[in-house]
Amino acid sequence: MKITLAAALSVNGSIPQNLNKIKAVLRAHPDQDFVLFGEAFLQSFNSLTFDPDHDRQWAVDHSDAPIGWLRDLARTVHSGIGVGYFRFHQGKWTSNYLIISNQGEILLDYARMSPGWKIRDADPQLYREGTQSGIFRYHGKQIGVLLCGDGWTNEVVSAMASRQPDLVFWPVYVCFPLTEWKQEQAEAYALQAGSFAKRVVLVNNLDTPGIEEPALGGAFDIQNGQIQASLPWAQEGCLTLEIPE
Repeated sequence: MKITLAAALSVNGSIPQNLNKIKAVLRAHPDQDFVLFGEAFLQSFNSLTFDPDHDRQWAVDHSDAPIGWLRDLARTVHSGIGVGYFRFHQGKWTSNYLIISNQGEILLDYARMSPGWKIRDADPQLYREGTQSGIFRYHGKQIGVLLCGDGWTNEVVSAMASRQPDLVFWPVYVCFPLTEWKQEQAEAYALQAGSFAKRVVLVNNLDTPGIEEPALGGAFDIQNGQIQASLPWAQEGCLTLEIPE
């Protein structure tokens, strides 16, 4: 199984630019099982203000053009896609991670179970958390998905660990300064990953310049709680991994 982690630039509130970025990365990495992007990459993590009238402009669901476009792209390039987005479904928002096969099929659309993606004052009836663990089977493997703070939420981690996944995708949006990543957080994330799976792949978004407290990208291949391969922070990049079948 071939997987590419794409620490890529996500432009706040510009779905067309972010789709073009996904297209460019996939065209550079054809014939992959999955090319993985970070949390809320499609609209960008800071696009929502949690004012329902404002946020409606960023609404995306399965029947909308961006998802159809991504499915067509996956088929054309023959590369599966994992991408975070804010889903607006039946009048409710969730922070989701969409898995599309290299045949263009939706394999999983996981709604984040931890609340850290939204502000405290967000209407809990409109901005919701998911209730089911994210796991799917692919080529005989159990693959799990945790979104960002899910990986630090005991009940979510316990539910995932109980499924004994062979591999976990851990897309995030986190904004630690570079020194903190190097001195503390990289090791902390690796150790935490070891608590729920033997192999975890983590990928973070990269923010455009000028964002206060920006996400700095980066990606890790974590095996048994140890980082085996990584991308440097503060620049775009892709890390391609071969996962034994």
